[in-house]
Amino acid sequence: MRKLFKIIAPSLLVALFSVSLSAQNQDSLTFVTAKAVANAEKNGIVFNNYLFEGNLFNSNQCISVLEVPSGYHFDVVAAPEGTLVWTSLLSMGAKAVAALNGSFFNMRPPFGGVTYTRVDGTIVAENNKDVSTPFWSRSIRQNGAIAILSGELYVLKADQLRNWENYIFAEDVLTSGPILMVDGALEPQAPDKFNTTRHPRTAVGKRSDGTVVFVVVDGRFPEAAGVSTTELSLVMSWLGCRDALNLDGGGSSTMVFDGNIVNHPSDNKKFDHLGERVVANAIVVRDAD
Repeated sequence: MRKLFKIIAPSLLVALFSVSLSAQNQDSLTFVTAKAVANAEKNGIVFNNYLFEGNLFNSNQCISVLEVPSGYHFDVVAAPEGTLVWTSLLSMGAKAVAALNGSFFNMRPPFGGVTYTRVDGTIVAENNKDVSTPFWSRSIRQNGAIAILSGELYVLKADQLRNWENYIFAEDVLTSGPILMVDGALEPQAPDKFNTTRHPRTAVGKRSDGTVVFVVVDGRFPEAAGVSTTELSLVMSWLGCRDALNLDGGGSSTMVFDGNIVNHPSDNKKFDHLGERVVANAIVVRDAD
């Protein structure tokens, strides 16, 4: 009996892996061949929205994608100290053509960001966990960063240097996580409830040609289930990203393009464009000076 089990167990693992790989290949084909149900373009920036009715990750999904070619100027903007502000208002105040909600924050007093935030060279928030601990103890919500140098956006993975974010050479820095892709490879996602549960998600990625990709996956609706971080990393890879980072999600997930909220924020529990949540910071896109 023991010998039989030894024979069956590896075979079962191979079979399960094959089924998983087959499903992933089918999802990839479903995604890359999908036709957008809504789209817009402005000065080279392209927006597409995709609806999947039960055929992506065996679920209903609504995914908004914004592709920003190189040449645009990116910035991190933060709400005034002690306050929270809608992403759409942060976008308007920055006279931005597009915006994406940023990293994690306190929803109750004291309001403000809880991950390292540097704006125009000034630190406006610190990581709220002890980052003097070894790298592998770092919160999964702080194991990556957006860095903006001379208007160009980069996606970085945390290294083993203590307080590594302080040494990033850039005017704007925003830590977040988990990191999704590095150098074209998917990053393993920790089996943490934050990662494995399907939620609305926000991510930013960058392709080898310099194109920056904003993604919001709607969730908490019958029309849109949301995704795990592993599923989100697959979406970013299918969009051709080389590097990608998860940002704050849930009710915060908001994408703004040309003055309009183009995804379906979930805070009002209605599948419309009116359920935006106030946030501590955002990433904005402006015309180059």
